[in-house]
Amino acid sequence: MLTIENEFLSVKVNEMGGCLASIYDKTKNEECLYQPLENSWKGQDVFVFPMVARLVDGNYLYKGKTYEFKNHGLIRYMKGELHQVSKTECKVSFTQDEETLSRYPFLFEAESAYKLVGRKLIVTYKIKNNTDEDMPFMIGGHPAFKLPGEKKDDLFDLSGNYITFDKKVKLTRIVQDDTFSFNVGEEDFAETDRIDLTKEMFLKIDTYIFKADDFTTLTLQKKNGSCITMDKNTISYLALWSNNAWGDFVAIEPWNGLPDALPPEKEFTKKKGVNLLKPNQTYTFTYSVEIN
Repeated sequence: MLTIENEFLSVKVNEMGGCLASIYDKTKNEECLYQPLENSWKGQDVFVFPMVARLVDGNYLYKGKTYEFKNHGLIRYMKGELHQVSKTECKVSFTQDEETLSRYPFLFEAESAYKLVGRKLIVTYKIKNNTDEDMPFMIGGHPAFKLPGEKKDDLFDLSGNYITFDKKVKLTRIVQDDTFSFNVGEEDFAETDRIDLTKEMFLKIDTYIFKADDFTTLTLQKKNGSCITMDKNTISYLALWSNNAWGDFVAIEPWNGLPDALPPEKEFTKKKGVNLLKPNQTYTFTYSVEIN
């Protein structure tokens, strides 16, 4: 595990999956990243690549051959190489191996990088295509932020925490099927600058996926007065998710890509939300979170 820090924040990064393990606010003595609970989600963050969420039947086609992905692709199941760049910057690197080639027939290099600048954590994912043909992929982040609340008989009450946008926006939701695994269309969700968080909303809809065209930043306003502002940069979609029972968190997930749709387009290069990276080119995905 790697650690970077400055006078405001201390951040820990996992070797497995190259993802976040802790964002600690030194000035408030407060952990900002969800810490796994026995009866809740066992994760904290995911470097999502090269598929967002699930595939119908767990598989896809490429050039007439069938391949399989687990949830959120490959990187979350891989052990990376750790690089401590400086006290305030670190990287975790990955490359293809026999296991990835059996699921994704491309030569690639992947990197997750973390840098502290004041109270801001900048997260950057880089993908390089080392194959001599276009490489289809999706990519995203999955940080789950710890929330204050009250543990009740059958759930952790998140009420009093909410999300604000930098302006009033018309939110378009990607509608999912009854299992909340696959997309079935779009709908107008709301014209608003605020979403109040409750467990009841996540019991009703497991994961909220929105088009992210109309806003630049969003802020998680916690009931204890702390806040976390995310700059989504050029991200196309934003997902909100929380474990529907005991999890004391909300995951705010910036994506360039989408879960599979019903009926499915099996050919990976034709799926909605897919990106194509040309040979020997590098793709950079970045977002930041400012802790206050």
